[in-house]
Amino acid sequence: MLYKALGNSGVKVSAISFGAMRWPSEEAAWRIVNRGLDLGLNYLDTSTGYVGGNSEKWSAAAVRGRRGEIYFSDKGNWDLAPTADAVRAAIDKSLKAAGLEYLDFYQLWGLHRQETLKAALAKGGFVEGVRQARKEGLVRHGLGFTFHGEHELFRQAVDSGEFCCATVSYNLMNRQAEEDIQYAAAKGVGVIIMNPLAGGLLGLAGDKAVDFLCQGHSGPWYGALRFLLANAGITASIVGFTAEAEVDQAVSALEGSQSLGDDYRAGLVDQIDRARFVEGNFCTGCGYCKDCPQGFIPSAFMKAMRDFTVYGVRAEDLRHWILSQFPHQDIYADLARCCECGQCQDKCPQHLAIVESIRKGKDALGIK
Repeated sequence: MLYKALGNSGVKVSAISFGAMRWPSEEAAWRIVNRGLDLGLNYLDTSTGYVGGNSEKWSAAAVRGRRGEIYFSDKGNWDLAPTADAVRAAIDKSLKAAGLEYLDFYQLWGLHRQETLKAALAKGGFVEGVRQARKEGLVRHGLGFTFHGEHELFRQAVDSGEFCCATVSYNLMNRQAEEDIQYAAAKGVGVIIMNPLAGGLLGLAGDKAVDFLCQGHSGPWYGALRFLLANAGITASIVGFTAEAEVDQAVSALEGSQSLGDDYRAGLVDQIDRARFVEGNFCTGCGYCKDCPQGFIPSAFMKAMRDFTVYGVRAEDLRHWILSQFPHQDIYADLARCCECGQCQDKCPQHLAIVESIRKGKDALGIK
């Protein structure tokens, strides 16, 4: 396993780590985490809202008995906990939900507004609350932030000196955070990558246009992860594992990765930018179907089904694909809400077989 220093936190984390947003079940989480621990993975990113509110509990249960082998990172939403007292209460609530005595890292979740950063850094704000929790030993190693904003805001957060790490969305198909990664690394702030496989797309895509990423392995996940491993500014990538075998696959991408560099990365960028995927009559997200009498949103589901086809995901992976596209909502309940009346289909300017697609989704998830 490759370990890298996480900013100024004083600890080193595994270059491939756990993203706890996609656990299929508590039992699966235990198997995945323990297999990862056996292979040397030592950082886990979770949150209150993941997996229908179960991620903290399932993740903590998986490391019970091996707590000293893992750095456990949780998050707090400034909108829900804007003051120091509220953050302390949120940390206590997360510890109770997880059944843990302490967290290793705590993150300011979803930073994307100037006013949020200003308020978080102010006296009596979010940062002060985490500082207090650190004094009490409830957060042992540091404060970070997860980011979804503009470059200038990112630089301001890094320059505040309050954060040891930043978690950003970045992968071979979405490289907008390239500038942020380099800035943080230059300032000694650790960089954690979320969405390393583009929401599962670079793990499941079967289109020949991404064959160059497989490099003799079973899927494009191999080249996609090595693209990240070749970036010296990246500390770790958190992968949303859904099965034990995926952990072994991800770890295999580490072999010889320390010899990779900018030339390797540039070659992959050139190839992915030249890739041409399947064309066809797919959902454009126009929203004409939005007024569903049952409160379902067909366009969101149809866009997921569009990408399922465009990127050549195998038919037998449809269930896995659907779950990977809706990690923050109960897609089972949403699809079950659809009564298949066909009103959305009648309004579709692309004349798509929406009802048939919904039935396929229901069948894949076992919804009657």
